[in-house]
Amino acid sequence: MAQRIERSEASDAEWETAVRQAEVLAPLAQKPKKKKRADVDRAALSLGISTANAYRLIKLLDQDPRPTALLPHPPGPDAGKGLLDPRVEAVISEVLERSYCSSQKPKESVVVTEIRGKCREQGLIPPGRKAVHTRIQAIDLFTRLRSREGENAAERAAPRPGGMEATAPNQIWLIDHTLADLILVDRRYRLPIGRPTITLIIDAYTRMCVGYYVSLGAPSIIQTAMALLRAFMPKEALLESIDHNWHWPCHGFPETLHSDNGIDFKSLAIRRGLDTYGVAQDFRPVRQPRYGALIERFIGTLMGELHLVPGTTFSNVQQRGDYDSDRRAVMTLDAFETWVLLQISRYHRSPHRGIDGFTPQSRWQEAVENGFIPRAVPPSYAEDVLLAFLPSAKRQLSRTGIHFKRLRYWAPWFGPLIRKGAGSVEIRFDPRDMSFIWALGPTGWERVHLYRRQAPFTLAEHELASAQLRANAAASANEDDIHYLRRQTREVIDEEAKATRRARRRSESTERSIAAKASVFRSVETSPLALDFTSSPLPSQMREVEEW
Repeated sequence: MAQRIERSEASDAEWETAVRQAEVLAPLAQKPKKKKRADVDRAALSLGISTANAYRLIKLLDQDPRPTALLPHPPGPDAGKGLLDPRVEAVISEVLERSYCSSQKPKESVVVTEIRGKCREQGLIPPGRKAVHTRIQAIDLFTRLRSREGENAAERAAPRPGGMEATAPNQIWLIDHTLADLILVDRRYRLPIGRPTITLIIDAYTRMCVGYYVSLGAPSIIQTAMALLRAFMPKEALLESIDHNWHWPCHGFPETLHSDNGIDFKSLAIRRGLDTYGVAQDFRPVRQPRYGALIERFIGTLMGELHLVPGTTFSNVQQRGDYDSDRRAVMTLDAFETWVLLQISRYHRSPHRGIDGFTPQSRWQEAVENGFIPRAVPPSYAEDVLLAFLPSAKRQLSRTGIHFKRLRYWAPWFGPLIRKGAGSVEIRFDPRDMSFIWALGPTGWERVHLYRRQAPFTLAEHELASAQLRANAAASANEDDIHYLRRQTREVIDEEAKATRRARRRSESTERSIAAKASVFRSVETSPLALDFTSSPLPSQMREVEEW
């Protein structure tokens, strides 16, 4: 059916004519039986049109009784109908389907050249560039984007009614990792050590950032656990440790944690840790990024601000151009974490269109004033919460203690258990400090140190020393050899730190690990197992993460 002009585009005269014709002809169109010729003649005469034209208008009103059905047809061919030879149309359709709609993403000019060449081969008149462009634009946008750019790009052209909706704070949290678009420098030599990883957690209802963690390591279980720990706990100690006093009220346990399908989010430690505190997990469907749109937009906002910092890598090579990110890098990991906190504070105070112009902080405060009370974490539970998310294992309790990763751990309370014939023991370990582990004893979790106590060291350091021993075919190596080589490895790393980024990165991460562990976890002889979170700023110090 011919496409009529829109009602808003019709002139007053056109609209009045259409209304008058509808008033006269609509009764005839509504008659179920065949129209009498005399009735049609009288109607045509009153309207000043021919009888044939009256029959045509009656047919239109039969399909659509509104006056808009009688508005005139705009000049030119109907939309979607071409004037080219059908054989040329077939060539265009074939080339567009096979070549243009492909992951190779050829330019339009290349497609036009191919179409014109095929037409000449078949003795047809080649179409012009404009004709081909018109037919490209007529292809469904979703189909175009999916075939050329992939499923993610096609999302912006797909109808997606509804969305992730929360009706209260701490109902749905979204978590994600991102590699920051910034090169950092080490604290000692001020030389580039690479890009940090940020883990962010956002509340779906208020858009408040409830937790974060930054490190030099890749996304891991520890990185996820530390971000969750900071999200669960009150933030006063964290802010006090960096001399900040702005209001960051969010804390407590959420009902649901929403994430992608990363292996760290699906790990046994994280799943059971969340189960321990009654937090459900929800994973977004594979290749459906729209389900994480809230956290993705927050990350995009943060990265946009980061592109103004010296040493930024920008989002891609085209944006970076000739900018030398390594040479311009000036920010250490500590400074970067402070920068992240300041950006979070500013974000909390900025109006957000997604929450009707409220700021995230005012949205949270409004909920509190209306009676919202978070399911809070007692401050003394800080270490218990951390233990819930640490990687775990089971080891046999032998007469010489617990042997784990070629290391031997011993505690006096092992003796009575060994005499009773104790079997396996559940343990938890922190890859940032392998100088001790946690073991589940008769009275709960206890810290168990190495039989020959050592200064704090990371799992990465230990595995590096072990690999060096294996490379030297040291079949008779013992634990003392491993620790000796680990110390040698550390000396080599320090000497090479000025020349090799990888070595500088390892050195920086190890130093941060040792410093954080020394300040956060006091020795078992001087403090109880449960950490008093109000007096010891656990989250603010534990910044390093090692891959494991």
